[in-house]
Amino acid sequence: MKHQLLLITLLAMPLLAQPPGAPAANLIERLNRMSPAERSKVLDRMPPERRDILERRINNLNNINPEAREKLKKDYEHFQQLPPEKQSEVRHTLRQIAELPEERRRQVRAAVNHLRQQTPEFQHKRIESRNFQDRFNEDERKLVKDALSMLPPAEAKPIEP
Repeated sequence: MKHQLLLITLLAMPLLAQPPGAPAANLIERLNRMSPAERSKVLDRMPPERRDILERRINNLNNINPEAREKLKKDYEHFQQLPPEKQSEVRHTLRQIAELPEERRRQVRAAVNHLRQQTPEFQHKRIESRNFQDRFNEDERKLVKDALSMLPPAEAKPIEP
């Protein structure tokens, strides 16, 4: 399940980090519902780079289970309900996370995924803990805090001892 949540965030972040006008989840869903021939017709009319991006996202979407796909859809719907300035803040934070070196990006995303499942009290306690302070630098801690303040809570899980 932890692996699935990480996958959801990894898939959702690039979508949410895109600037306005970039391929949106509803376009991907629409393309995904088309027959292969219809989809090919639409994609053939697009620039190769955009086509490649959309094909990768469709493949990623099809490789996750229905429960994870539904969670991704809910996160995207939550994002769509935010005012434009808040969407811009979310995009900025997610872009900053995406620009971290691979190992640090993985660590920050894992922390965000884990903490989104916890209560705000637990989140605060964990972020202020010595272990967390030692594990993440000041900029990374800010990214985690910002992501937690902007993204909707994930399905609550019991706190692991």
